[in-house]
Amino acid sequence: MKSAGNSFKKTFALAAVVALLIWQPADTSARGARPQKAPFKISSLGTPFGVQVELEGTYVVNEHYVEVSVDSALVYVSEHCPYQGRRLINTLALGLATTTPRGSWEIENRSLPLPVERVLSPHEEYRLAGLSFQIPRNAGTDLTKRWLVVEAEDIALDVPDNDPDKKGYAFAHSRRNLFASPGWEPAR
Repeated sequence: MKSAGNSFKKTFALAAVVALLIWQPADTSARGARPQKAPFKISSLGTPFGVQVELEGTYVVNEHYVEVSVDSALVYVSEHCPYQGRRLINTLALGLATTTPRGSWEIENRSLPLPVERVLSPHEEYRLAGLSFQIPRNAGTDLTKRWLVVEAEDIALDVPDNDPDKKGYAFAHSRRNLFASPGWEPAR
């Protein structure tokens, strides 16, 4: 009888341990949930930049990177800037921007650039779709103090080869609280 009681106690203890290992509180299941896609819109249309962009899509914040899917992208060369020649739109990259101690901003982490390699003259545009970017993020980064920035690299084709302004960059950014309160950008 004594061995039957010990066997019952051992079985009961083992069952309790298994139940503790299997049981998860409600809040831990949320942490294991698949990250949700959030929409975004970035636009520099109407700005003084010679190369202007507009991107719409979704992003997902993962543990080691922000995955950005661009449903539609527009690259436009403005006719309202001093340089009126052709431009090779070389690449597009996305990054996480943050405020610097001096009050300006910088791109902290960038995706790999995607080649565009399209020659455009002023007042011309080029549309792209189905782009995908992965922006690495540092462990412990407070994303509520970061935002998305598009970096477009272009090369002025109608200037002398030794011109220091031959290669240029144009930027467009999301709202600065994008990760604090996901949602669509307000219309401009």
